[in-house]
Amino acid sequence: MIEQPFSQLDYDLDTDSYRANAPTQQLLGIGAEGDGKTLASLMGLTQWQQLQQGAKTKQALFIPIPKSGYLWLGTATNNLLIWIITPQSHWQRQIEQWQHNARLASVGQVMAGICHEVNQPLNAMRLRLYGLAELAATGAINDLGQHLQELDNQIDRCASTLLNMRQLVGHQPINHRQFDLAQSLKQIHKLLASQLQQQRIELRLQEPLPTSLLFGQAQRFEQVLINLINNARDAILEHSNQGLIQLELKHQSQEYHVQVTDNGPGIPANLQEQVFAPYYTSKRHQGTGLGLALCRDLVTELQGQLQLQSEPDHTCFTIIIPQSLD
Repeated sequence: MIEQPFSQLDYDLDTDSYRANAPTQQLLGIGAEGDGKTLASLMGLTQWQQLQQGAKTKQALFIPIPKSGYLWLGTATNNLLIWIITPQSHWQRQIEQWQHNARLASVGQVMAGICHEVNQPLNAMRLRLYGLAELAATGAINDLGQHLQELDNQIDRCASTLLNMRQLVGHQPINHRQFDLAQSLKQIHKLLASQLQQQRIELRLQEPLPTSLLFGQAQRFEQVLINLINNARDAILEHSNQGLIQLELKHQSQEYHVQVTDNGPGIPANLQEQVFAPYYTSKRHQGTGLGLALCRDLVTELQGQLQLQSEPDHTCFTIIIPQSLD
């Protein structure tokens, strides 16, 4: 097995010729140079023709070669196709690492909100304990049970927030269980609203929220929300110093529709499908281009769809999840 990190192959559509670096030559058993017929024989004629057609639209190209066990990951620029070729098992591990990195990035973005959310109940407990200590000194404590119950409620609030953060970050498998989309929306709103307010962006939660019980992974859904909200924030700040992001939950025809809407500049129609392609990014100084691709993958894990509608001054991402009957 080849250990070099990159097995790269470049194919020129104009001259119908390719050039392969040394790892690729050893991996595929081909020469340093050749023509399209060699590649068609490796991939299969149908897949090769599909890739040539895809190259004209300059979209990211993915193709597994079942008989060889390799995955070709490529992109097109002008009339040049460029592929990185890797064993599929390596690619799967890379995807898992990207997903983990995305979770870490999400937590980094909301850390200020998490600190704020934990700090509030801690301050409430400190004040209540101070009051109880003063009352104990005089021997006049009334309704002790009520005070203890409130302290327990605040501790539970801290524990819930920290558990959510640990599940978002951790490598360990996240269990499927029943969860409420409405509660997840409220939790994310709590974590992000104060941080966004400091950036002069209002995060508005449309209420009342219908109870919407699902069986799945709440953390996956919340990670999608965080990514979509952060993308909306970045789009707004690229063109303005203030804005509005709205979260809304609707129940329609045995489906739940979760919408993340912003009043940013919008996404041109010719780019609205491309933004979901891995590695594509419109951010000038940051971004890996993996955020929306991972969002779509995570929504698919919930048996749902991620849709986009955009025009100038209005962009809406809609997560559509079928109502669980189990």
